Amino acid sequence: MKKILVVLSLCAAGVSSVSAGTVAGTVSFVTKRGQHPIPAETVVWLEPAQSSRPPRLEPVRVRMETRSKMLFPHVVAVPIGSTVEFPNDDPISHNLFSLSSPNNFDLGLYRRGAGKSHTFNAPGIVNVYCNVHPGMSSVIHVMSTPYFGFATAEGKYALEGIQPGEYNLMGWNEQGGVVDTPVQVNAQGQVSGNLNLSFDSRSYRESRHLNKDGQPYEAPRSRDY
Repeated sequence: MKKILVVLSLCAAGVSSVSAGTVAGTVSFVTKRGQHPIPAETVVWLEPAQSSRPPRLEPVRVRMETRSKMLFPHVVAVPIGSTVEFPNDDPISHNLFSLSSPNNFDLGLYRRGAGKSHTFNAPGIVNVYCNVHPGMSSVIHVMSTPYFGFATAEGKYALEGIQPGEYNLMGWNEQGGVVDTPVQVNAQGQVSGNLNLSFDSRSYRESRHLNKDGQPYEAPRSRDY
């Protein structure tokens, strides 16, 4: 009986002996003259190729600050259910909004100070603008997977602790859009697939967005603009 128990315990240990992997590679860009995509603003993530999804991360609170009529950081990525705070450090008022359904919101006009916040309960890309200043914009990625991160300024990325399985390796950059490629992590944590993401930004064009009412922006009325 003791021998049988030993054999069973060894089999159980063998079955559960799996290792997490690290999916790491580089991001690169095909550009035309005058284009300067920012590698560090490239979001990289893994989506399970099968119907099952990995466990979600706990929601977090992050800040996206307004300074000198700009939003910092320009791109953030947060787990689903997270809250983004929008403090205003400018001496003028702002009205941040998004029409990116189902994460659309309108913070209304608010002055300098702690500002307002919004909780994002659906995955997707959220484009944020100011209803007063058409040059202000930012992007929030709401993630349904815990496997996400940013590339470095040198274009390198690494996603650690990836459980064995088949995934779609996804990448997004404002000037390059979305790219994807299949990858696989085996039970020993070894990764196979093309881990280098190439973005073609040559068709990127800056376009002027409309205000929250779907109308063109009016010309500024004062120097406080």
